[in-house]
Amino acid sequence: MIRGLPIILNDYIAGQEAGNVPYVVENGCGKFSKSPKEISKIVADWFGPESNELEVMSRNALRLARPDAVFKIVHDLHELVQQRSGLPHQLSYSA
Repeated sequence: MIRGLPIILNDYIAGQEAGNVPYVVENGCGKFSKSPKEISKIVADWFGPESNELEVMSRNALRLARPDAVFKIVHDLHELVQQRSGLPHQLSYSA
């Protein structure tokens, strides 16, 4: 989402990815379909002459983007490992 590109989800891993589908669809930054025929129609519609849906979804994706999320996750994981193992190393991160 940090690139502002709408996404088409065609499947998900039960459990860990199940929440991704409603998050993407309900926030208007992508579509979900398991049907190749429907997916091709979605793409054709997005690039159709009268469609502004791609532009709207792009704005929605940028609105939801969290470009620093990966750094925060690494920082939190490092702190957790330090607490569990007593590692003396410091990790510097500024948001």
